[in-house]
Amino acid sequence: MQLEIISTGDEVITGFINDTNASWLSQELLALGIQPVRRHTVGDRLEDIRDLIKERSLVCDLILVNGGLGPTSDDNTTQAAAMAANVRQVLNEEWLRRIEQWHIKRGRTMPQTNVKQAMLPEHAQIIDNKRGTACGFMLQINKAMCIFTPGVPSEFYQMYNDDILPYIKENFAENANTEVKRFFLFGVSESRLGALIEKHDIPESTVIGYRADYPLLELKIISNNATLDEKVFTLNTIKQIVKPYLIMKDTFNLDSEIARLLEGKVLNVFDSCTRGQVGHDLAMTVNMKRATVINPLDEHGTIVKESAQSFEHELRSLLPDTNHVCLSVLLLAINDADIEFAVIYTDEKRAEHTMHARLSLTLKEKKIATISLIARTFLYKHLRHKDMIEPDSMELLDTPIFAH
Repeated sequence: MQLEIISTGDEVITGFINDTNASWLSQELLALGIQPVRRHTVGDRLEDIRDLIKERSLVCDLILVNGGLGPTSDDNTTQAAAMAANVRQVLNEEWLRRIEQWHIKRGRTMPQTNVKQAMLPEHAQIIDNKRGTACGFMLQINKAMCIFTPGVPSEFYQMYNDDILPYIKENFAENANTEVKRFFLFGVSESRLGALIEKHDIPESTVIGYRADYPLLELKIISNNATLDEKVFTLNTIKQIVKPYLIMKDTFNLDSEIARLLEGKVLNVFDSCTRGQVGHDLAMTVNMKRATVINPLDEHGTIVKESAQSFEHELRSLLPDTNHVCLSVLLLAINDADIEFAVIYTDEKRAEHTMHARLSLTLKEKKIATISLIARTFLYKHLRHKDMIEPDSMELLDTPIFAH
């Protein structure tokens, strides 16, 4: 089956807005095992929309078109669809009444321009819009079933979930031939992982995709028309390669997993390194008693490790002898692009688990976010009793953090 997505609108093609609808739709379709073959973007010009729909309808089985169903002069998708199908537009009395009622409920008078939204291609099947005045519709054009949807995200998402998803499941899901597995990795670069994978004969039916956001790397296995043997071989091979770096599969929900592992415990955070970012990232999901943030610099901008050490020790000394644990992130030194820091996890038995590291990154904002993620990953690893991997661009140090 060949499925393609068409996004319409000058604001999309010029880059004034990001095409989040198409990205969201692609992910939803992948979850069904259907991978779009192509994604197109076209402006508001009537002839351009018509020509693109007509051209793609000759080769596609299913086309999902988004945008251009509004009441204004630059909303030309409905007319373009009728022209591509070589049918006339007719007034849909049922939808016109819906639009009128929509305005009456809000104490408004319907502008005459909204009548345009009830002028649908002949033979089109309406798709309900519970949130707005632009109905969607389905129309057979040449080889393709074409589904037209409004560009407003909230309207589009509900329409897809309520009507389009069930339709695709019923009529096209049996042709689904794509399967996606996702692995979230820590401590390995795209180039290093790629070199490891290239040593193995991955079947041609499988595409390996990477998305790097240091220090994380998302690895995707996309199987198209793969046999069961090919799927099993690829999955087992990749699992063995990524095992030392694997944090999560399918969904990245680090903070939720930390909260689950900390169930029955109370977390205290001490931070002299990320300006409170660690506590902020954890606060939405974790049962946190306190987050203490201090500035490690003196009036001359010099790092005073002793003050951080003293404060951190004092905080840990205040922990009750029950179910309280502590995560400390300490800034130790800064030199150009290098930043030296420590992460200490004190468990409920008062055992200390320590990481002393030097990180090389140029962007200050990226350093803060990265160290927060490293600290939370360190916590997650120790809660699961796993060893911490040394990421690329970060050096683990054996020297003492400070004298006790």
